[in-house]
Parts: sequence; structure tokens; C-alpha cells
Amino acid sequence: MTALIGAWILFYHYSHQGPEVTLITTNAEGIEGGKTTIKSRSVDVGVVESATLTDDLTHVEIKARLHAGMEKLLHNDSVFWVVKPQVGREGISGLGTLLSGAYIELQPGAKAPSLPSISC
Repeated sequence: MTALIGAWILFYHYSHQGPEVTLITTNAEGIEGGKTTIKSRSVDVGVVESATLTDDLTHVEIKARLHAGMEKLLHNDSVFWVVKPQVGREGISGLGTLLSGAYIELQPGAKAPSLPSISC
């Protein structure tokens, strides 16, 4: 009976997960697995699971999991970028991340076929 309950919990957990997204970038500054969130329009839509170097050691591969139902945000032209404090000619941006830490912003694309892997 215990094994059956355990199997049901595993099935329920994995069947209610959102899509995994792989992002390739030049560095992982401010990105932490299990902590860094993915947001769209200031709403949490996922979380970074891990950040590792690519096989050729020249880039960082970020594995992230979107919440269930958020696959509608992923399209060929979706854009991801890291939001962190910055000072430039245009002014100061990302001040909210001083306390909360960096996060990844997701700008949904137009309705087009979804992609499992996106470079940013």
C-alpha cells in the first residue's frame, strides 16, 4: 500500500510540472539554481533549476522549469534576459533586485510553434 501511495505521489508531481527550458548564455552572474525566479510582467512563472558550463566550457547552460500552464508563453520569438541593478546613460534600472536578487525576465513571443531550447 505504501509503495502505491509513493508511486501516486511521484506520478502526480511529474504530471503537474511545467515545461523545462534550456537557456545558453555567456555567464551566470547572479543566477542560482533553486533560487533565481523567472518572471513575466512581474509575475513569477518559473524557477532556475541549475546552471552549468557547456561541454566546450565557453558558455553557461541554464536549466529552468516553468510553472504548469506557462508553456503558452514559449514561442520561437520569446526573449529571456537577466534583470539586475545597472547604471547607464539611460539612468538606473533593476533597483528592485538589490534586495531580491537577480531574476530572469521572459517576454512572450507571438503565437508560433514552441521551442524547448532558447539561446539568450
